Amino acid sequence: MKFYVSVDMEGIAGIALREQIFRGEPFYQEARQLLTDEVNAVVEALRQAGATEIVVKDAHATGFNFLYDRLHPAATYAMGPLPFPNRFAGLDASFDGALLVGYHGMAGTEAAILDHTFSTADIYSLELNGAPIGEIGIDALLFGLHDVPVVFVSGDDKTCAEAKRQLGEVAAYETKRAMGRNSGVLKAPKRVYEEIGAAVQAAVRDRHACRPYKLDGPYEMKIEYTGTRLAEGRIGKDADTTRVDGRSVRLTDPDLMRLLTRTFG
Repeated sequence: MKFYVSVDMEGIAGIALREQIFRGEPFYQEARQLLTDEVNAVVEALRQAGATEIVVKDAHATGFNFLYDRLHPAATYAMGPLPFPNRFAGLDASFDGALLVGYHGMAGTEAAILDHTFSTADIYSLELNGAPIGEIGIDALLFGLHDVPVVFVSGDDKTCAEAKRQLGEVAAYETKRAMGRNSGVLKAPKRVYEEIGAAVQAAVRDRHACRPYKLDGPYEMKIEYTGTRLAEGRIGKDADTTRVDGRSVRLTDPDLMRLLTRTFG
């Protein structure tokens, strides 16, 4: 069995503050250890569940957040900034499932820890074909283009609820219960490493209940930016981008990957 693991940072056990998730901030080094330890617990669980190949993508910010010399040897690791069409390096239809570890709620999620959608500074909200969407949905669609189902999602309780709404049949594990952007009831990391391992193994056993996440085209992405300057900068680049209002633009495209690349590339 082959599994692809995409790892973000905001939903990792013990993380709730901005000062933990950005390079150069006072608690970033400590958070890197928390991130690496949780990734290792997931990899070990997949190994015990019978996985013969595991690829782990560092999907947070620069893509250089793991403590590389402390990573579990049973996996290989995709790291560094990659162009959006190659966001998940090495992904193809041979994978049995994907796992989204340490994810967070989409921008604007009430009481979620460190909620955002790709860019806190730039993006206020996204709608794809008229429905709100965040990083869980976007990444699940990328896996779906290769017919790979997302079988497991972890993060705070708001993240898990979003995953269930967006994907339907998917295993979800709560690392913390959010009560605000930087507050909540957080499980001790050592407890999470034990529990997430059991949850991952159960997700592998039940993976056949999950289906690749797909949407029918044509596609329309509405981007609401945090300011009018950003919306103005998108106008005039092509005929398929139109202004909706002061902060928003609409992109249309019959090709999903091309639309997502135009949105984030």
